Amino acid sequence: MLHELALYAEKNHLSLPPGFKAKTSRWTVLLGDDGRLISVDKDQMDFPICPDLSQPELIAGGKTRSQFLVETISVVLGTGAKQKEADKHRFFIDMFRDATSHELRLGLCADLLENPRDISLIQATLTTQKAKPIDKITFRVGETYLVNTDTWHRWWQEFRSSLASVGSDNRPAMRCLMSGKAVTPAEKHFKIMGLSSVGGQSAGSVLVGFDKDAFSSYGLKQSLNAACSEEAAAAYRNALEHLMKKAPKPIAGALFLHWYKEPLPAEDDLLDLVEFGANNEGDALLQASRLLAAVRRGDYPQYLNNKYYILQISGAGGRLMVRDWLEGDYIELVKSIGAWFDDLEVIRPLGNGASKAFKITAAQLRMISHRKHEKISDSFNRINQELAPVMPRIWRSILQGHPLPDAVAQKSLLYIRSHLLAAEEDSNLDQIACSLLKAWYNRKLTGGEHRMNTAVNPNHPSPAYQAGRMMAVLALIQRKALGDVGANVVQRYYASASSTPALVLGRLIRQAQYHLDKMEHGSAIWYEKKLQEISTKLGDGLPAAFQLEEQTLFALGYYQQRADMFARKSDREANEAKEGEE
Repeated sequence: MLHELALYAEKNHLSLPPGFKAKTSRWTVLLGDDGRLISVDKDQMDFPICPDLSQPELIAGGKTRSQFLVETISVVLGTGAKQKEADKHRFFIDMFRDATSHELRLGLCADLLENPRDISLIQATLTTQKAKPIDKITFRVGETYLVNTDTWHRWWQEFRSSLASVGSDNRPAMRCLMSGKAVTPAEKHFKIMGLSSVGGQSAGSVLVGFDKDAFSSYGLKQSLNAACSEEAAAAYRNALEHLMKKAPKPIAGALFLHWYKEPLPAEDDLLDLVEFGANNEGDALLQASRLLAAVRRGDYPQYLNNKYYILQISGAGGRLMVRDWLEGDYIELVKSIGAWFDDLEVIRPLGNGASKAFKITAAQLRMISHRKHEKISDSFNRINQELAPVMPRIWRSILQGHPLPDAVAQKSLLYIRSHLLAAEEDSNLDQIACSLLKAWYNRKLTGGEHRMNTAVNPNHPSPAYQAGRMMAVLALIQRKALGDVGANVVQRYYASASSTPALVLGRLIRQAQYHLDKMEHGSAIWYEKKLQEISTKLGDGLPAAFQLEEQTLFALGYYQQRADMFARKSDREANEAKEGEE
């Protein structure tokens, strides 16, 4: 994993010398060429080469230091209330003074920062624009962003060297874990920034760290237990932070990072669509189908040796946690995503064609219980708490064709039941939840069993599937006879019928006879024939209880039968009229 991150950094020109990294500034103080304050702009800028001190360097020798050129507003303007923040502000200005011998325009910035009137104007502007004290700010003189010049680089390297001498411990050369070369190893690796949304610290989290005695071996301290040069540690740090900036929003409390051995055109980057659906929910399905067909024709020979890499990470305080690491052939990825969409496909709830692909976040919402009127932010908080342990296995199933964990079926069934109880109208089961159930069932089959079709299968051999079909017919019998009666037979009895069918379905069938008596003669005959047809498939009787697989088949039988009856409504009504005439 570290090796692939280092290669990514090299290919994307992220392998910067120690003491440099890419940074983003949200605000810019604009000065004229003569040093006069012009304005403060909200001008978010990405700078590929910025000076950077590691945490040990910031406190080396017991002295408080700040970053150079790009820092927080509170440090640059000295607005912090604590003495430590005041010390950082003073140090920030002193660095500008020291570096003026290499870049004269830094002296203009230092003069401005020591002018109370200019500081007040900058503060007033930032307050009006609702800037945060932790926002980063930098300087532009005339048309030049000083951080983009290289005039100060030599001074900066000499400055960092002076800090190294403060804490020098004459470390012996060791073999670098990443390059294989004999190097002076970094005692502490750089912190990874940007993990605060997934449990990391705002000050950064380490990937390679050994801060407890139990983590050490052979008397080695800190990160010497996994020796890397400072350059190698900076390379994987830069690669991770670059990938994190491109990552989608966190999924179940983790960031989903991905890249390829060789770059791909955006339209062929299926993993970029694995929010699965992107903006147009059919895009990913169409793209996977197009790519798979093209690969089979031999249209993309350059993709045959390409590979994908997926890294799922989160924070655990000061540590970066690797949730999962996946790598594989790009062609196999295309096939796996195509198979995933095939497994998800079910008939739409009203029977009007097959379902479209849906986003992975939509699937996650079907794996937590439904709560009526819950804010979406609260739902995603529950997703982060409840789905974090199972999401890596779900991703492996999607991307490598493995069976889905049983938790997918368990949670989807729970969603269906909770959604039914909260429903205000008599409708079919949730389509996305049923798609997940179909995918779970088909992927657990080992061969010889009946795979679940997209639409209803009247000849499916499972009693549980036929019992679900029976429940769908009973629900429509009640609706036909009584109309909207508030809590319907599905809301009252679905949960018990899907788990203890022998106790419930017989009673519902007897109740249905009363409903049939209230119908027109033709309708009653049609529904009686449908019940008889399903009863013959059920066989001698129902088991006392359904386990997870049977409950899944029950739900799919119900969903597909009801969708089929919605789709054939006009045919059914014509047949009911015909039965009434006979």
